[in-house]
Amino acid sequence: MLAAHQVRFFESPALTLGVCLLAIVCGLFVGSILHAMAWRMSKDRPALGGGRRCDSCDHPLTFRESLPLLGWVLQKGICPYCGEHISLEGPLSELLCSGMFVSIVLRYGATVQTLEVLGVACMLFLISLSTLKEYRIPNACIYLAYLIRIAYLVWLFVTGGDALQLTITSVAGALGMSIPLALALFLSNAMLDRDITGMGTVKLAGVMGFYLGWQQGILAMAAGVLLLVVVWLLSPVKLQHVEVEGGAHRDPNAKGSAPSSRDLRATLEEDIAEPMRVIPFAPAICIAFWVVLLVGVTPGAWNAPIL
Repeated sequence: MLAAHQVRFFESPALTLGVCLLAIVCGLFVGSILHAMAWRMSKDRPALGGGRRCDSCDHPLTFRESLPLLGWVLQKGICPYCGEHISLEGPLSELLCSGMFVSIVLRYGATVQTLEVLGVACMLFLISLSTLKEYRIPNACIYLAYLIRIAYLVWLFVTGGDALQLTITSVAGALGMSIPLALALFLSNAMLDRDITGMGTVKLAGVMGFYLGWQQGILAMAAGVLLLVVVWLLSPVKLQHVEVEGGAHRDPNAKGSAPSSRDLRATLEEDIAEPMRVIPFAPAICIAFWVVLLVGVTPGAWNAPIL
């Protein structure tokens, strides 16, 4: 799916350095915007409405205070209005997004496909931030990811590229990734006689297949599951449940128990979904998705690297 472009080196080291610096700056600003969007969505506000605000006192920040990374440094990590420490989530998001931009630009070079991959990478980044905050995958990110790919296919068609074959492969990949996962989820719900959340993961799997094809999609999904298991095993947060009538109760005094605003849950379905709230699955999938975008295999050949 992504084998059309090899790793691109620019004409001179100076040009490569300049492009990387531009990618870093753009990544910082985009990371700042995406973090602000995730924060607004977690507060049930319009994702594109308003400027940056303090996480603690909700006071609007000035342009200088909102500058990516630099604003946090100039304020020494302290809000000038309430005096509370500003979370490192913003600066870390900006740094991670800038690194993501640099990796993609160096991988795909000065091509139209770079814009496509940057676009879907931004959607993956926003999905990860939103899931870590709200444990849900925004449908708008899924739709935009599909639209970005469709726009690239239209561009290929207009410019005389192999749009038809890529379209067939993309559609087959989306169906091949999402339908089996949806069926497995449906059967699990029927066998366990309960409603386990997971349609967001099905939608994300469809996006993976749409971009990567079913073979690379399975590779990314397996890598995401492996990453999730490793993080879970290394995580100090462990769940300790105490069974009660109608649900489960976490003992707040139990050593190693995860903090929660709800000590008593009314249904067993929420108790089953609780491990995913400690370590959400979507960010692991998105990380694996990004890695395969950079070093994936060609469709139809599991052992044929792009690089």
